[in-house]
Amino acid sequence: MKTLRLTSNDRAILLKSSFLGRLPRSTSEAVIEDATVSTHEEDDVLFRQGDGIDEVFVVLSGLVRLYRVGKDGREADLAVLQAGEVFAESAIFLGHHATASARAAEASIIARLDGRRLRQLAVSNPDVAQAFIELLCHRSKMVEDLLAQDRLHTAPERVANYILSNCPSGSTSFSFRLPFQKNVLAGKLGLAPEALSRAFSKLRQSGVVVRGRMIEIRDRHALERF
Repeated sequence: MKTLRLTSNDRAILLKSSFLGRLPRSTSEAVIEDATVSTHEEDDVLFRQGDGIDEVFVVLSGLVRLYRVGKDGREADLAVLQAGEVFAESAIFLGHHATASARAAEASIIARLDGRRLRQLAVSNPDVAQAFIELLCHRSKMVEDLLAQDRLHTAPERVANYILSNCPSGSTSFSFRLPFQKNVLAGKLGLAPEALSRAFSKLRQSGVVVRGRMIEIRDRHALERF
């Protein structure tokens, strides 16, 4: 890990992030005044569940996995975070301990905001407090969506829904390149890598062709009926 200075591009991403983008410009500028930036290689662990942390993290580039580890060592992804997304915000209000582990899914640049300063601002500034409330409510909805997906959809249905979410409006056939490795997609959808492979095989009957990270859909309507 290397620690860098905040660049003008970093500042622009931070100011549009899911947390700071909710704040008046003068307030968000005050929040990032003491921000630091760190670089991470693929598979670098940012922190582990239970670690003491007092920072809020923002992805500036790359991908970050939030996950938990079971007693048998298996990992369950909670989220795959991209540029502008915030994580570990709950830890600064819950005893300064990480509620999940975080790992770089690819080379990433991460901004770190001081937790103590954020708590002080949340007490003194209603805009900051409101931004935290909205961020935590958004995180709660994400958890609800994941739970519903796990309970209501089979593995092929989850993959089909993801593919359809990338379908251009009005297109019946299309192709796109996965923005990340297949193992990251598996975690994002709450699947084991082998379950993702089986799902892709099942979807062939609906005209889905997978070549590396390229996915081709030959009949959108067949996929929608899956």
